[in-house]
Amino acid sequence: MKSGFDTIAGRIRKMIGTSVLMAMTQSAWALDAVQADFSQVFDSRTGELTVWQMAENPSIYIFDFPGLTYQGRSFNRITQFTEQQTTEPYPKVLSNQELARYVEAARRTQADFAFGHDVLISELVQFFNFALRDKVELNPEEIVIREFLMEQGLVRFWRGFYQAMKPGVVVLAIPQTQDRKATEPMVSPGARYAILLHELAHGEYYANPHYAKFCQRFWYETMTENQRELFKRFLANFNYAVNNEELLINEMQAYLMFTPDPKSFSARKLGVSDAELQSLRETFRRGSPPIRLPMR
Repeated sequence: MKSGFDTIAGRIRKMIGTSVLMAMTQSAWALDAVQADFSQVFDSRTGELTVWQMAENPSIYIFDFPGLTYQGRSFNRITQFTEQQTTEPYPKVLSNQELARYVEAARRTQADFAFGHDVLISELVQFFNFALRDKVELNPEEIVIREFLMEQGLVRFWRGFYQAMKPGVVVLAIPQTQDRKATEPMVSPGARYAILLHELAHGEYYANPHYAKFCQRFWYETMTENQRELFKRFLANFNYAVNNEELLINEMQAYLMFTPDPKSFSARKLGVSDAELQSLRETFRRGSPPIRLPMR
């Protein structure tokens, strides 16, 4: 009787060929998680795909990409599935053609659809199972991610579907610094810092239940109804599924406190005065949220 991996590998061979599969699985096997703290990750520029496991919180993994298009081919479809499905009657993994149309309609490209990504292992398992069910052909880059997660014991293939072995583990994706390219924008050290900080805030929300409860109380008990509506409107402009309140709270804390880039978030973009935004931030800080990330 064939193992789960043999079964799925056979299906993949039929779709893309044995040689490509071997190259992809070798790429996955070549990856290994390296423990690092915030400064070590930020200062790094390896020039190749590197996976970090955060020393402060081992439940957070970071895929660090040497190129925005590379990152996009790996995570754009996943992020669309987990965060941006608002009109589909049921969860659906988009085909390559559907994803291309979706990205074009958003006036984005594969490179700038999203500059960072965050997803739970439980969500990744849903993504891979729906793709398998609907026979959606995944990119080689997406398959490398899946095989890496299986090698790490975070996901397994059992009796015809994928299972999350550690559903609460978080996977983040960030780009390395780079000069502007013909088809990709520049990623400056300041931009990398802001993306890393923003995505780690999502990681903490997922992996630190005490911090998640703090943010939920802040959303429901401290923020006014008008402020919540303004955040919904702000996030709707980026195609977030604003009917998902948990997603709204997670994005609120990451933008409010951990996005030190006015091009991405500011009082003007939110639709409030500088004084109101500053007051909201000060109130958040005074609550002493149980998180180690810098709240400057």
